[in-house]
Amino acid sequence: MVIAAGAAAVVAWPPAWPWLLALTTVVAGGAPVLISSMAGGQQQHADTARVARQALQGTTGKGGDVLPTVADAADLYARVHRAVLVLPYIHRDIEDEIRGYLQLSRPVLLVGSSMVGKTRIATSLIGEMFAGSSIVIPDSKAALASLDSADVVLTDTVIWLDDVDRLISSDGITEGSLRRLASAGNTIIGTIRAAEYDRYQPTDQLRPPEWDVICVFERVFVNRDLSTNEWERLTAVVEDPTIRDRIRRTGLGEYVGAADRINDAVHLGSAMNPIGYALVRGAADWQRAGIARPVPDSVLPLLAASYLDARVRHRLSDRTIFEAALNWATRDINPTVALLNRSNDDGFTVFDYVLDAISREADVIPDAVWQIVMANATPAELLTIGYTARGTFQLSTVAIQAWSKAADSEDANVAPLATLRLGIDLADRGKL
Repeated sequence: MVIAAGAAAVVAWPPAWPWLLALTTVVAGGAPVLISSMAGGQQQHADTARVARQALQGTTGKGGDVLPTVADAADLYARVHRAVLVLPYIHRDIEDEIRGYLQLSRPVLLVGSSMVGKTRIATSLIGEMFAGSSIVIPDSKAALASLDSADVVLTDTVIWLDDVDRLISSDGITEGSLRRLASAGNTIIGTIRAAEYDRYQPTDQLRPPEWDVICVFERVFVNRDLSTNEWERLTAVVEDPTIRDRIRRTGLGEYVGAADRINDAVHLGSAMNPIGYALVRGAADWQRAGIARPVPDSVLPLLAASYLDARVRHRLSDRTIFEAALNWATRDINPTVALLNRSNDDGFTVFDYVLDAISREADVIPDAVWQIVMANATPAELLTIGYTARGTFQLSTVAIQAWSKAADSEDANVAPLATLRLGIDLADRGKL
């Protein structure tokens, strides 16, 4: 397993050969440990298979053994941003390109900023082209990560991967599983925010494993600016010139979703409610550091403390004050959007447009936040945190801390990759 993981890494970074040999030697001298790790890996494999099977069964129809069709799948539209201003759907030019890829059974990934209309475009095409097809909408990494182990074979099925960054990593959907699903005749379509897409792009020294998954897709970029033809369609259904002018300045998706109100709430937050805004900033940096799952309730105040000075920080321990700040952060700032959202997993996520707005203005994640994030991360998340710290924020010290902790874990899938990545990074810094 270790040798295979190392060989895969060498493909992405050829100078890793010396480290593969060194790692192989270490493993050869520690066979009992490796055998124990393999046994643990087999149990983890079985557990993941069980979760995957349960996740897929959760999407079945009333009979329990048949997947729902696209026409019957209410969850298909669950992640579409609800509109403050209801307008007729405007056909986008890129839909023809997307439709062509889907007709050829090629996986398609829509890339664009939040509220630009990625999810709306994708769900419209799915509903138009595949109304009678079965559909699977995985809501966790495990749902599709181990289909082979779960003895579940999908064919001629629509696989909807909205915000695919939630589902990919060393313990999520892999390049191989996606290729197998595509070759079986399934229709695969997903979306990703532009900021996440950029975070995964490789450099001359770093190639995040998520990038290999993304490369399976035909990538289509969704821009906020409307073409001449799209403006003609908009003009035909929106008679009010004032509204058209606002759409021109803000963007169609952003205007419909009330982006201006969100930006105002972000910019005024620190003055209006410092503790509430600190909760939002902490949750945002949890995601910016590379963790896709919601921030646990117990971790949120720890993250928020980094954004408060000493005279205010102690007030986080006052339950009444904390609850008032949390109510401010999770309140509806318009009929469809809150800065901070409580998830179904007893945690919190930042609304994606808010995350983009904060990311544009806040380049640095405080060191204290990195430490809290690493202290509460799984081994697989530590691997991703290392890539994020190294590739996005150029923080080699944080990356080494994350990979060292992942390498010391008992995760049979993650530890070898983290060890190899750690060795490569130390070598790059002259610490052979």
